[in-house]
Amino acid sequence: MVRRRRLFLILGTLAIGGLLLWILLSYLPLHILSVHQKPEQPPQKIYDYYIIMEETTGAVLMRVPLIVSVGDELISEDNKRYRIVKVEENRAYARYIEDINIDQPKPQQRGR
Repeated sequence: MVRRRRLFLILGTLAIGGLLLWILLSYLPLHILSVHQKPEQPPQKIYDYYIIMEETTGAVLMRVPLIVSVGDELISEDNKRYRIVKVEENRAYARYIEDINIDQPKPQQRGR
C-alpha cells in the first residue's frame, strides 16, 4: 500500500511538473529562439553604371558597369581595399579597410 501511494505521488509530481513545463514553454516568445537573418534591403533602381567614391574625400575610385550593393568590396588600382557602405542612385560610397600587398602571396595552410 505504501509503495503504491509513493508510486502515485511520484507519477503525479512528474505529471504536474511536465504540465507546468509545457505551459511555461508555450508562453515563451518564439522570436527568442528564431535565427536572426540579414534584413532585406529595399530594391534599388538599376543604372547602366555606378560611380564608386571614397567616403571621406569624395574621390572617384572607379566606374563600373555592374550593380553595386552595400557590403561589396573592391581593391583600387593603388592596392587599397574598400567596402561599399552606402549607395545613392548611381553613386556608391566606399570606406577604406586596409592596404593589400599583392606582390607577397599568403602562406598556404596545410592539412586541407
